[in-house]
Amino acid sequence: MSGTEFAVPLTAMIREGEAIVRKQRFLLCRYGLIFVTGAVGFVETQQSSPLPIAALIGLAMFSNLFLGTIPPFSFFDAGMQAPILVTDTAMVSAVLLVSRASQEFFLFFFFVLIMAAKIENLVLLVLGAMAIGVLSLLFTDLEGGWMSPLLMRIPFLFAAALFYGYVVLPERTGQMVPLTKSTVKLPRPATAPKVRVAA
Repeated sequence: MSGTEFAVPLTAMIREGEAIVRKQRFLLCRYGLIFVTGAVGFVETQQSSPLPIAALIGLAMFSNLFLGTIPPFSFFDAGMQAPILVTDTAMVSAVLLVSRASQEFFLFFFFVLIMAAKIENLVLLVLGAMAIGVLSLLFTDLEGGWMSPLLMRIPFLFAAALFYGYVVLPERTGQMVPLTKSTVKLPRPATAPKVRVAA
């Protein structure tokens, strides 16, 4: 048995392992975004019913459990990733809207989305989002002290930058291409040279 026959399934196994690990990290980042968004919603809606926010967060949690059952290679197809991004953006916006969060939350959230589309380094994106959250507090009067809802800006922006950066950056840099192919092309067999027979 030739070495090529061993290399083909080994390459497929390595790619599958990378896809599984990245999928688990993706789901963890999404759980973080869901939890922090829910915390922001519950803190901001202290004077009204939290049931709509609880329903939105519960639906998002259920969808994450469902995504965990999808095969890793199918998980990173563009047809799967795009609806997730659109749905999560709508979910975060709906929670902020229902909880009547301050306009700054909307402004900073969409600013993070713009940063994720421009910055090609995940660490810089996360640090930039956290710096924006910290600087915004320096010019804000925290009436509630350490219990002020405005303090949720920092973990909220951190979770948003981590999730969207983890999803968008690999797509832009081409790192997702090997993880969307479950099959490996076999090398073409060498054709035997033609032998001419003299008449």
